Amino acid sequence: MSTPLEERVERLERIVDKLQSGHPQEPGQDDWQVTIGAFSKDKVAQEIIAEALQLREEERRQIAP
Repeated sequence: MSTPLEERVERLERIVDKLQSGHPQEPGQDDWQVTIGAFSKDKVAQEIIAEALQLREEERRQIAP
């Protein structure tokens, strides 16, 4: 069943009002897909991740009995 035209227009008006008011949009359900892999080809990001993993592994060794 289709949504009546009046409801669709009201919904669009609310969306436009929100966009024009400058309020940030809430994150969408699938926004993670944009983020995952975003830095996979960035050499600096790869170095940062490698260093972070190394530091974390050192922390684990210090904590382990």
